[in-house]
Amino acid sequence: MARAIVYTDFDGVLNAFPEAEPTPSDLYSYSPERAFRLDGDATVHVGNGAAYRIRWSSELTDALHELACTGAIELQWLSTWQPYTALLNERLGWNAQIIGTVQWYDPITYTGLRDGKYRAVARRVEVEADRDDPAPIVWIDDEECTRTRCDELRASAPVAPVLMVRPDSRIGISRRQWALICAFIANPRAFGDVTLDVEPTLREHEGHMGY
Repeated sequence: MARAIVYTDFDGVLNAFPEAEPTPSDLYSYSPERAFRLDGDATVHVGNGAAYRIRWSSELTDALHELACTGAIELQWLSTWQPYTALLNERLGWNAQIIGTVQWYDPITYTGLRDGKYRAVARRVEVEADRDDPAPIVWIDDEECTRTRCDELRASAPVAPVLMVRPDSRIGISRRQWALICAFIANPRAFGDVTLDVEPTLREHEGHMGY
């Protein structure tokens, strides 16, 4: 089977929001056994005076980048940061020559912002269905990897396995979810047609967090 295609969001996935709704009962969610340590902290200026603080784990981002560098995966940004992923690559120390960015919405008119991510993944599923050696797909998003989207993708009858991962935005991809992603990349045939993994501590929130 062809190498896996990994579509990753940024906010709530690699860029975590530990200050979002913290309560004493939630502290276990941030334990080293569950969460990667957020040792990256920077401010990204996107023009027009707008700037956003980002926090990430270099252990996690380095590991994901290494998979792309070795050719184990095809890595694609699928994020509202679409116009500014070059800035993210620079901050994370990622090689922009091997990291793609899906153009899924119009950054001027915002056309496609509502369902463009899903349509991009669904289109790739259709493309892979026509290939002799279809590629498995990993889609990581803290908001859009839902049961509804999972059912819709399953109804399209993908010919290669799809893994959907929904992190808790307060910690981003957990250690458990990272292990699952690595297991899928190594042996996608061990998974079903479409698998949805939701971090148990995830909390629904109003609106989009981050950029």
